[in-house]
Amino acid sequence: MSGAASRWVAALTLASVSALLPTSAQAAPLPAASTCAGDTGTAADRVVADRLRPSMTGRRLGTAVSPRAVACARAIIGIVQQRGLGPRAAVIAVTTAITESTLTNHVVSTDHDSLGLFEQRPSQGWGRAAQLVDPVYATNAFLTAMLRKFPGDSWMGGDIGAICQRVQTSALPGAYAFEVHDAQLIVSALWAVAPDPAPAVPTAAATASASAAASGPFTTALASARPQLGALNGRHGLAMADWNGDKHPDLMIINGVGAATGKTEIRIMDGATNFSRLLLITATALGPTDERHAYAVTDYNGDGKPDLVVTQKSGTASGHTEVRVVDGASNFQRLLVETATVLGPTDDRYQFSVADWNADGHPDLLATQTTGTASGKVEVQVLDGATNFQQASPAVVTAQPAGDGVRVAVTDWNGDRKPDLVTTVKTDLSVLDGAAGLTKTLATAKVPGDSREQVLTDWNADGKQDLAAVQTEGTAEISVLGG
Repeated sequence: MSGAASRWVAALTLASVSALLPTSAQAAPLPAASTCAGDTGTAADRVVADRLRPSMTGRRLGTAVSPRAVACARAIIGIVQQRGLGPRAAVIAVTTAITESTLTNHVVSTDHDSLGLFEQRPSQGWGRAAQLVDPVYATNAFLTAMLRKFPGDSWMGGDIGAICQRVQTSALPGAYAFEVHDAQLIVSALWAVAPDPAPAVPTAAATASASAAASGPFTTALASARPQLGALNGRHGLAMADWNGDKHPDLMIINGVGAATGKTEIRIMDGATNFSRLLLITATALGPTDERHAYAVTDYNGDGKPDLVVTQKSGTASGHTEVRVVDGASNFQRLLVETATVLGPTDDRYQFSVADWNADGHPDLLATQTTGTASGKVEVQVLDGATNFQQASPAVVTAQPAGDGVRVAVTDWNGDRKPDLVTTVKTDLSVLDGAAGLTKTLATAKVPGDSREQVLTDWNADGKQDLAAVQTEGTAEISVLGG
């Protein structure tokens, strides 16, 4: 997201490959070759292939995905994790292997002297023929070349197809983009069952906060992590929800633009592992979404699975603010709702949230105007979910003064089953009581005043709202502060 409101809440020619490998990799003997050639895959690989097949759309592998291909992808992903790299590195590597070999470990040259999963060539310095047919060596060679070409974690941003091409220098540079979606599906299916990466390292600041004697909301660090989120430079949103039903809030990252698939994409990182494990990465049923769109996550249809709610403020065919709800149970491939609302076009003065305001079991849409109100206060309109957002309440004038720097969120702060409005101006947080018509202040607190994006969640299941502060620029960092 952009602006203050958004912070609440996506063949190299080598002289010698061995010279570029980490010192430990040079010193240690290579593991015994696991060729993937002729393997039929395990029963688990067959299950994964069968589950993936209907959703695979690429030109090279697509619905022909086999248990053997899954086994070879699993080998690639395992090496990525052993090197402490994140799921985006796995997507890049698997995209390349799909494009080059359809995840087939070629032990006999098929194009000049190309061999292995990545079709690497001994004549171009990738290694000896016997090495290139070993997925362990071949994957390490690819990753080392990627890190050399993209220093400083720059591979975590930018177009995935372009990154693959820069590493491989293929004669068909546009081929990789068509396989990114399938690689994302494969990595999503296999990441959680491959060996876990190294645990997240708490930051010095978080450690100091945890040990400091402090009182009041958001003064105690509950968790800290540096997960592999990748660059989030474009239009994006963050949310917390329990995706996999393990009672731990997971981090949902919505990327609106810049994906190779041309779709709005979602990544979900596992809260139970301090966000080190990828639970899902997928393109959604929506095309690209931009600064005219707002994101929210809720269980819209009561099936126990978080759904994605996207509000388009302007530029709609209807001339009204429109809402689309994408079904989480379908891995965001199916629309549950697509409707114009009773509101006319809205703009950056409005922030949108979702909550069951009137306790009728239907999530409602809250349109909060933070600037330009007649009252000079922040005002809230509630669009009734039971009427498909065709009825709106009169504007509620809150106790919060209007202003450009106001950020808002909606949550049940005090456990009275009535949504409350949380407003933040710089470092000052206020909670306005929903049961009192948003005219009474329930609590105030200080929050981080830097550029970190902030998401409210009950992290430790104590009935209190905690604050997840997410640094998305540079090295990703998440700190969860107890409420």
